[in-house]
Amino acid sequence: MSRISKGVVICFALIGVCSLGQWVGNTLQPSVAQSPERQRQRPGLFRDLQLSRQQRREIRAIRQQYGPQTREKAQLLRQTRKELKAMIAGEAPDAEVRTQFQSLDQLTQETLKLRFENMMAIRKVLTPDQRQQLAEKLAERRRQRQRRFNPEG
Repeated sequence: MSRISKGVVICFALIGVCSLGQWVGNTLQPSVAQSPERQRQRPGLFRDLQLSRQQRREIRAIRQQYGPQTREKAQLLRQTRKELKAMIAGEAPDAEVRTQFQSLDQLTQETLKLRFENMMAIRKVLTPDQRQQLAEKLAERRRQRQRRFNPEG
């Protein structure tokens, strides 16, 4: 597999894992900007899993542990990607563009690993049944996202 193909695969995997982090956050910790009515209407990933209070506390603690690092990496990833796009469109020398791509690739790997570790920590909190239900929900959301981005396919 070429380096670029591997990068594309990693990006798609990262999107999936990132989505898990967002859904966990949106489900367990209400946003200040959202009204309570809006929160009740949101179909959270964890809502139907019948989490115990202890599980909710543990998942919240995991999010607090990984959240700041994850947000920081995500911001840095966006900025690095933006700079790479500008370099590709501009007059930057090939060597600089390649170096920027390598930085993006490394940062993508670090971000993916961090989000994976977050997911593994949450996985330990869930029962096998809850894991299966979560996997089904994630698969359905992936299908919905694919239909949204590729309506004909």
